[in-house]
Amino acid sequence: MGFFNKHKSERKSDPTDNSRETWQLTISGIVQGVGFRWSVLNLAQKMGMTGSVRNNSDGAVTITLQAELSRVNQFCAELPKNISQFARISNIKKEKLTKVSKMTGFHVLY
Repeated sequence: MGFFNKHKSERKSDPTDNSRETWQLTISGIVQGVGFRWSVLNLAQKMGMTGSVRNNSDGAVTITLQAELSRVNQFCAELPKNISQFARISNIKKEKLTKVSKMTGFHVLY
């Protein structure tokens, strides 16, 4: 049992598990019912980013990304150029999250 406990504690302190920052983007505008989440998925996959995108009850969309700030800023700059023709972004609010588990892939949440 000591073997498993030893490796379990080593994994917790492994700096590679927390090497990426987690950012939450709240996008407002005309972003629901217009293919916006699928545009976000395509851009995130193209940029090799991990995270998720989901609709909010208030009409906004939340994007969660795990990446360095410079890559998140690049994503924000590219997003308006890569959205559905029916979508319109009026505001992007960026917030850093803490203590978020490592994410794999990029997913559309419902």
